Amino acid sequence: MRPIFLLFIITCLYQSHCHSQSHSHSQSHSQSQSQESIVINEIMADPTPARDLPEWEYIELYNVSEEDINLKDWELTIGSSKYHFEEDVILQVEDYLIICHEDAVEEMSRYGRCHGFKSFKVTNSGCELTLVDEEEYYISQVEFSLDWHSDDYKEEGGWSLEQIDARHPCAGKRNWGSSVCGAGGTPGTKNSISRENIIKPEVDYICFLSDNIIEVYFNQKMNVESLLDVNNYLVIETQSNPIEAHSTSNDNSSVELIFSNDFEEDRLYTLEVNNILNCKDIAADTEMKVVFGIAEEIEQNDVIINEILFNPTNDCVEYIELYNRSEKVIDISSLMVGTVKQSFPNPVDTTLKEICFVSRSLLPHSYLLLSIDGDAVKSHYVSDSECFLDLKSMPSFPNEEGRVIVCDKTSNIIDEIFYSDKMHYDLLAETQGVSLERISSERSSDAEDNWHSAAFNVNYGTPGYNISMTMNIIENNDDMIDVVPEIISPDGDGRDDNCGIYCNFDKEGYSVNIKIFDTEGNMIRELLHNSLVEYETCIFWDGCDDNKHVVTPGIYVVVTELFDLTGFMRREKDVVTVYN
Repeated sequence: MRPIFLLFIITCLYQSHCHSQSHSHSQSHSQSQSQESIVINEIMADPTPARDLPEWEYIELYNVSEEDINLKDWELTIGSSKYHFEEDVILQVEDYLIICHEDAVEEMSRYGRCHGFKSFKVTNSGCELTLVDEEEYYISQVEFSLDWHSDDYKEEGGWSLEQIDARHPCAGKRNWGSSVCGAGGTPGTKNSISRENIIKPEVDYICFLSDNIIEVYFNQKMNVESLLDVNNYLVIETQSNPIEAHSTSNDNSSVELIFSNDFEEDRLYTLEVNNILNCKDIAADTEMKVVFGIAEEIEQNDVIINEILFNPTNDCVEYIELYNRSEKVIDISSLMVGTVKQSFPNPVDTTLKEICFVSRSLLPHSYLLLSIDGDAVKSHYVSDSECFLDLKSMPSFPNEEGRVIVCDKTSNIIDEIFYSDKMHYDLLAETQGVSLERISSERSSDAEDNWHSAAFNVNYGTPGYNISMTMNIIENNDDMIDVVPEIISPDGDGRDDNCGIYCNFDKEGYSVNIKIFDTEGNMIRELLHNSLVEYETCIFWDGCDDNKHVVTPGIYVVVTELFDLTGFMRREKDVVTVYN
C-alpha cells in the first residue's frame, strides 16, 4: 500500500502543480487578452448647455477586441463612485455601449445601446475613470480634465471628449479632444475626430526615491511585462541593471527601479532603456537615453527667469521659462512660481503655484517651460523642445506690468523680475504675443536693459530653447573694456540687435560711467552713471536713445569712464556703427 499511497501523493502534487500553472497562465492570458480590449471611448461630463443631444451625462465603451465580451461582474469606477455590472451585458466586436443614469436610458437609447446605473454621475471638472473585469484586472483607465478640450469655449459644457484612436489608447491626453460633431458628441457611433494616432513611447522624466532607487515615468501606458523586465534598463556609467522593478501606477506608466549600489552626488548618470513596449506593444523608434542625478540644495540665482510671455494672443497662453544656470541638479518640486502685487509673501498680495508635486529633476544648463497648455505654446511658436511642463493653473501675469518670482517652499526668493510692457522693443507696433527674453544669464534680472523683445524671425518667442537675443559674456582679452560687435542692426530680427560693453577689471571697487554720443558730440544715451560694478560684467546697448527710440543709422561713440577712491581714472572710446 505504501507505493500506491506514494504514487497517489505524487499524482496529486503533479495535478495541483499543473492546475496552478494552468490557472496562472489563464490569469496571465486573461489579463493580456483583456488589457484595452474594451476602451473608454467618449466622455460627456457636462451636457449643459445642451446642443442637439439630450441633457444627460454619459460614458461610451467600445469593444476593439476580436471577440464578444460579457461585462457581467465588471466594475466601472468614476472618481469615488463604483458601478457594478450585475447581469449579463454582452458587448459585441466593434460595438458601442452608452453608460448613463438609469433615468436617461430611454432618451439615450435613440443613439445606441445603453446601460443605466442609479445615481450615475461624471464630475464636470474631471476625474479618474477605470474599468476592471471580474478578476479585478485593469481593462481601461482614463484620468481626464477640462483642459483636454481642444477649444476653450467647449469647456463651458455641451461638448463631449472623444478618443482620437480607439485602437491606440495608450497616450492619454494626447489621444483625446473635443467632439466636432454639431450635436456636441457622438454616443453610440464612430467618434467625430477618429483617425490613426500612433504615439511612440518615451521616457518623460526620472526622479529619485532614495540613494539607490529611481522612478521612471513614461509618456503613456506601458506593457507591464516589458516595463518590469530589469534587463531593459542599464545605467551606462556603472554598467549596472536594476535588481528589482515594480510598477507604481494603475496604468503602468511608471516603474520603480532598485539598484544594488547607491548613486553618488555631484555626478550625472545616463539610463538606457531598450526593448520596452507601450500598452499596445508598440516600441520606441530608437533606444531611449535619459540623464539624471541626485538633486542638490537650491540657492539664489541657481535657477533664473529666462523668458516670459505675459500678453499672449487668443490662440496661445501665458508662459514663463526657467533656466538652470548652475552646475547642480535641481528638484523642481521644491520650487513655486508666483506674482506679487505689493508685499511678498503677504497672502493678499501674493499668488504662488507649485510647479509639481513629485520629485523631478532640472539638469544643469537646461530649460523648463511652464504654462497651462504646452501644446498651444508649441503650436504658436513652432517649438520642438521636450522641456514643457503643464501646470493645472498659473499665476496671472498682468498685461501692463507686474512682478514675477520663483521661490522655494520656505518663501526664499530664487529669482524675480519686474516687467513692463514698456520694456518691449520701441519699434514694435503691437506687443501682444511677443515675449520678453533675457539677454544674458550672467546679469541680474533687475537690469531692465538685460531684457529685450523676442525677434520676429522666431514669431516673437523661443519657449524651451536658447533665446533669440542671447549674448553670452565673452572671454575678455587683455583690454579692460571691449565692445562687441562693432556693427549692429537694431531691427528686431535677432541678429546683432545689441552690442555689449564687456568689462574685465583687475580688481573690485571701480565706479563706471558709460555714455553713447553721436558724431556731433551729442549724448544720446547714458547707460551707467557712477555705478559700482563687478570686476567682470557686461552692459548692453540696444541701439536706442534715452527716450527708447532707435537711433538713426550712422557712427556712434561709446565712452567708458572708470575711477576708484584712490584717484585712479581711465577713459576709453569705442566706435559702434548702426545700420538698418
